[in-house]
Formats: sequence, C-alpha cells, structure tokens
Amino acid sequence: MQCKKNSNSNAYLDVILGADNFSDLVNRVSAVNQLVDSDQSILEEQQKDEQALKTTQASVKKTQEKQQKAIADFEVQQNKIEAQKAEKEAVVAQLAADQATAEKAKAGLISERDKQAAAAAARAQALAAAAAPTAGESTASASSNSSSSSASSNVSSSNTSASNASSSSDSSSNSSAGNSSNSGSTGGGSVSQPSGSGYSAMIAAAQAQLGKPYSLGATGPNAFDCSGFTSYAFRAAGISLPRTSGGQYAAATKVSASQAKPGDLVFFNYGGGIAHVGIYVGGGQMINAQNNGVKYDNISSGYWARYLVGYGRVANF
Repeated sequence: MQCKKNSNSNAYLDVILGADNFSDLVNRVSAVNQLVDSDQSILEEQQKDEQALKTTQASVKKTQEKQQKAIADFEVQQNKIEAQKAEKEAVVAQLAADQATAEKAKAGLISERDKQAAAAAARAQALAAAAAPTAGESTASASSNSSSSSASSNVSSSNTSASNASSSSDSSSNSSAGNSSNSGSTGGGSVSQPSGSGYSAMIAAAQAQLGKPYSLGATGPNAFDCSGFTSYAFRAAGISLPRTSGGQYAAATKVSASQAKPGDLVFFNYGGGIAHVGIYVGGGQMINAQNNGVKYDNISSGYWARYLVGYGRVANF
C-alpha cells in the first residue's frame, strides 16, 4: 500500500509540473486534490471492509462454539434420560424377582429372574456412571481398569456378552472375506485392519456417510448425530448398539489405548458425562459425526485429545 501511495504521489507531481501556465496549474492542482480525496475515500472503505470481515469472522467463531456446546449438552441430557429409564427398569425387574420368590416359583425361574434383575441393576449403574461428570476417568490407568472389571462382572456376563455374542458369531462365520477398501484412507496406511467381513461391512457403511450433515437426534441415512452414526455403521455388520453415547459406553468392554484397534469405539467427556462417540480406525484417527458433519478427525492431538476418556470394544472384529 505504501509503494502504491508513493507511485501515485509521483504521478500527481508529474501532472502538476507539466502545467503550461498558471491557469492550467490551478486546474491541475484542483484535479489532483480530487484524485487524492478519492484515493483516501477508497482506502477508508477498504479499511472498513477489513474491519467488517474481522467482526464477521469473530461472530462465526462464537456461533460455532455455541453450537458445539449445545451438541454436548444435548448428548449429556440424552444419557441422563437413558440412565433414569434404566433405573426404572431395574426396579421393575427387582419387583418381578421378589414376586417370583414370594410365590415360590420353580428354582430355575427364580434364578433367571434374579439374573435379569442383577443385569438390569448393573446396566443402570453403568449408564449412571456414563452420565456422571467424571465418566471415563477410571479408565485412564490399568489398575483402575482391572478393579472396574471385577466390580462389573454382571455386566460382562449379561449386557456385554449379549451385545457381543451376535457380533462374535457373525465375524467368526464370515472371517474369510478381506478388508482392503479403507487401506490408507485414514492417514495411517501402515495400520493393520481387521480382515473379517463384519468389519468390512461396518467401515464401508461408515465411509459411505462421509460429508453428510450433523443433526441432533438423527440416525440416518440423510443426517446423523454421533451415536446415531455409530449405531448406523455397526448395524450394517448385524450389530445392535444402544442409542446414546452413554449407553454405548456402558455396553462396551473397556480397552486401553495400547489395546485399541480399528473397529473399537472411542469416547469423549466434556465435563458433564460421556457426550461424544466415534469409530476408531487406527493411526490416531477416528471417523465420527460431529458439528461439521461426518468426517475423519485426529484424536491424538488438538481439540479431541483434550476430551478423550478411552476406548470400548463392542465387536470382536
């Protein structure tokens, strides 16, 4: 801008010095003054436009931050509602077990009712833990993982085995098919991908949604929220997942970062309980539905790394 200003000044000086007489000089000076005023006006307008652009950019950034917070709050509320529903189901199951005992039903029926009540109570406890502000902190160390696994043996024998049984049999019966469709697509080409057709079907369904928009409560196929997207992708492999991120966290078998492999779920907590879930694809990457739509994201650094709480396995791909 300084170079242009100097160039204009030299040009204006040439015009003035080229006057033939005093009258011509006066006319030329007047014309130059008008040109200078015009240049100044253009410069001021440009500065105003730049300031307006900065103001607009700041406004857009604030709007995006508000949208991200609204998404997190919505997911947390969903998890709390699911936890409340699970608590009510646990009470109903316990009442049924008590009634069976009071009526001296057959030993086998009583035992089954007790198992259902215990499973419902364990599920309610797991969902309540997922909705707690500190959800996921206990998975940060191996020692807390081992203690939580012994405390949740009922979840392993009921919810987790029930949700994984069909995926295990599905992947084992279809393990002859290969998975080459997403090699190198995650930015980590050297990552070993599962070879079962169950994983191939799941990841193909997930990748087919890339670019689709985010919408609160959406389960596809035109738009998704985070847990709606993971449910949709795993359904393609014949695996049914709970509807919310908290429910999926409660149903998953927790694994450490070193044990995580493509096909595991990855969970996040913004401070109010489990509020986001994605599908781990290896190489520090996940595919997920977030504020900017369905896309790949790096979870080993930046925004997502700050809120990462751990990994969970819902299928033995």
